[in-house]
This record gives sequence, structure tokens and C-alpha cells, in this order.
Amino acid sequence: METTPQLWTKTEGAAHAAPEQVGFDSGQLGKLDAHYAELIAQGLLQGGGHLVARNGKIASWSAMGRLNGVKGEGSLQPDSIRKLSSLTKAFTTIALVKLIEDGKLDLDQPVAALLEEFDNGTYRDVTLFHLLTHTSGISPVPGYYNEPYPRRWYDPDSHKSWIVQALTGLPVCKPGEAYNYTSTGYALLGEIVSRVSGERFEEYVMNRIVRPLGLERTWFDVPAELHAEVCVVDQYDIDSLGQSADNWKVIPRAASGIYSTMYDLWKLGQMLLNGGTFEGRRILGRKSVELLTKRHLFRVPAYHWGGQIKDKGHALGFDLAIHSTSYESQGTYQLEGAGRIALFVDPVESMVVVLLVPSVHSWVPRSVLGTKQIIWSSLV
Repeated sequence: METTPQLWTKTEGAAHAAPEQVGFDSGQLGKLDAHYAELIAQGLLQGGGHLVARNGKIASWSAMGRLNGVKGEGSLQPDSIRKLSSLTKAFTTIALVKLIEDGKLDLDQPVAALLEEFDNGTYRDVTLFHLLTHTSGISPVPGYYNEPYPRRWYDPDSHKSWIVQALTGLPVCKPGEAYNYTSTGYALLGEIVSRVSGERFEEYVMNRIVRPLGLERTWFDVPAELHAEVCVVDQYDIDSLGQSADNWKVIPRAASGIYSTMYDLWKLGQMLLNGGTFEGRRILGRKSVELLTKRHLFRVPAYHWGGQIKDKGHALGFDLAIHSTSYESQGTYQLEGAGRIALFVDPVESMVVVLLVPSVHSWVPRSVLGTKQIIWSSLV
């Protein structure tokens, strides 16, 4: 353990190899410490952490900053627990693909065959593929269009079912016409997992993905005795952590809700990089991983919070690096969660990178883009 000049405690996780042993320049990689410390000192980050692995070996793993941003106390640790927010969607996608492996679903299947609320002229053409790629036309997350007064779609006191509420109103586009990031679509995918598997969505993910993969610090409901090890940035984080699992029995936590660590996310990414296996345990077939991670959208536009993207690269549930301006290799599949935690898998460089950069700010570009640039430019 060491202390930076800014008096932020930095803690190292156990590495498998020195950076140079797996093709990194340790001097360049070491710039991350000052990078995080500067962002913390500027009040942009609460803490900064990363896990960088190549060829199946962890070369750098550390964290610094505060664990609890509300009280300004505790030290962020390499194995601190963090709510994954939208990174939960990666687990949902894997769950869907496992059911495809079992012959129970297929990508082109109409959702109307599974959820009767879709069996109408407005939503009948929506398929599982559209839900998985955010191209269903279902209303995107509040604020996606930079609207000044976003509205929530779900009222727990309404007499309408949550699925009917999710489909109330007109779609924002025809299926397949545009990418509109929708968490509602992933909640619907969670409902489909439940109905087809016969298990609650959360139980299916825990029984078929989390436990078989050996993710020892990953839960939808963090044990009470470990609440003090969870990284929180605001009161909402604290309130969510304290809620009973009974509060989540209506809508599956398939868009957001699982908690995990950088180490467990490395295992998930390494499993995908290995073609579906990790340390002898098979979670997915090789062709299933190919289906998950290859490009599926071509020349599909996305408003994307004002980004006005003309060609949104997307795999299934994962964003995809498709532009030559990206520091990560083209074909890198990645996903971020608000708050902020991110997973990147670069097949070209055989790399898995996990970032933990918690902040009360919705988006700190340097904390993700700048951090990626430091990491990928350390390759030799």
C-alpha cells in the first residue's frame, strides 16, 4: 500500500505477471496513478481503479480514492463491490444466448410469441434481435433525447401492468430503423428469460452464469454484512442497497441491478475472450460467443444523447469499437454502467480491461476515454 502526493491511499490487487511480461510498458501504465489523482483532486472523481489483463494474466490492478462519496470516508479497494447499473445488460444478453443454445429461443423470434402485450399492429414486428440491439422503437431511457423534462414510464400505483405501461404510446421508430438506448427493452428481455426458463430472472443468472463462472462477489442482493464494502456515490446508491429483494419482484432487474467487482468482471470478460470457458468451466459455446460479440448493426443511426451517430456499431448487448479513431482495437466489445464502471474486451490484443471510476457526475470523459488512451498506449 502506498500514498500519492494528494494523500489518496492506493491499494494494489494481486497481479499474475509484471506488465513487461505480457507486453506492456510499466512506465506508461504507471501514469494512471497521477491521472486518477488529478481527477479526484478536481472533484470529478470519487476514486479511480482499474484491472488490466492480457493473455489471461492480470498485469495491473489497483484502486485509490474514497469508498463512500456521501460520507467522504473509507478507501476504495481493488475488490470493492459496485452496482453495475447498465453493465447488468451483459449478464442479460448471456442469459438470452444460453436459452438460444438450449433451442428455446432464436434471435428472429417475434416478441409477440412470448409476451401477449406485443400482439398488436404497433409492436407485432418487434423481435428478440431488436430488443437486444436497442432497435425495437420502444421509448429510450429518460433524457436520451436531451429532453429538459424527462418522464418516467413506470408508476407502481397504476392499475396497468408494467409491460402495458412500457408499451404505452407510440414507438419512436419502426423496428430496425434506428438505435435508441432502452433499459425498458432489457427489462422485457428479463421477463422473457423468466417465462421461458421457468425461473425468476435473477435466479437464472445466479444459477447459470454467476455461480458456474465462480463469481464470488457478484449478487443482485448484496449480503447485509458486506454493505460496508460497497462503493456508493450518492444517497440513491445507499437507498438502493438497503431495499429488500421483495421490492424487485415485479420488474426483472435485467437492465440494471447486479453488483460485482473488477475481479469478477475480469473473469466474465476472460470467459468471453476464451470462447466461452474459464478455468475449465464452460459457460457458453464458441459459436454463441461469436454471435454475442460480432457486429450486428450496419448503417443504423443513433441520436445517442446528441451524438448524432450515423453508423452505430453494436454487437448483442455490447457496444462495438468500429472506428479507426478508437484507441482500442476495432472489434473491441464493451459496456459501461452509470456511476461509473466499464468492461472492455479486445480480441486483437487478447486484453480484458475493467475500469472503476465512481463519480456523482453523469459523464466525465477523461475518466473513461483518457484512461483507455493511457492503457492501450502502454502496449509495446
